Amino acid sequence: MENEKTASVQVTFTTGHRNLPYATDIETGHHPMIWLSKEPDRIDEIPELDGEPELKDLIRAINGPGRDFETFRCAHTTTQTEAGITRSMYVAVIFRNRQWAETPDPYLVLSRSIVIALAHSDEFPDNALPFEVRLRRHWLKEESVWAYTADIQLYIQAPDEAQMREELARQTAFLQKILVQP
Repeated sequence: MENEKTASVQVTFTTGHRNLPYATDIETGHHPMIWLSKEPDRIDEIPELDGEPELKDLIRAINGPGRDFETFRCAHTTTQTEAGITRSMYVAVIFRNRQWAETPDPYLVLSRSIVIALAHSDEFPDNALPFEVRLRRHWLKEESVWAYTADIQLYIQAPDEAQMREELARQTAFLQKILVQP
């Protein structure tokens, strides 16, 4: 078929669990956790967002009022070589409705939404694999609840900073459309 297109999303599952809020250790980069859905004005206190307008816009949108998800962690790394720039970034999300977060199944529905959107998107080439969804279990200490979460990871390779930023803006805007559905 002429218009046939294949897209993939890697889904991984990690056994064990982590506690939320996680332990703070400024020396190792573990800054105090901020629930932006409850305190949106504190977004500028998140050091990982300094100089990262694409990531900041995505996180602000996810944590907006009336949304299904909220974020609780993010990270990014950039490696530069002679071949160009490699960028790795993730945003950790959890369903605000903790009953939805009790099992990994709703996150598999999210993964399905991402892969279907990829397949129908003109923005990504055939056989694209731009995202990974990492499922993990957490103990929400303040709520005394077990919940599953998803780290949504993206990878970018570009010849230079400008093209990396362009691709980053495209991919974060794509994710925002999926994660911030009305």
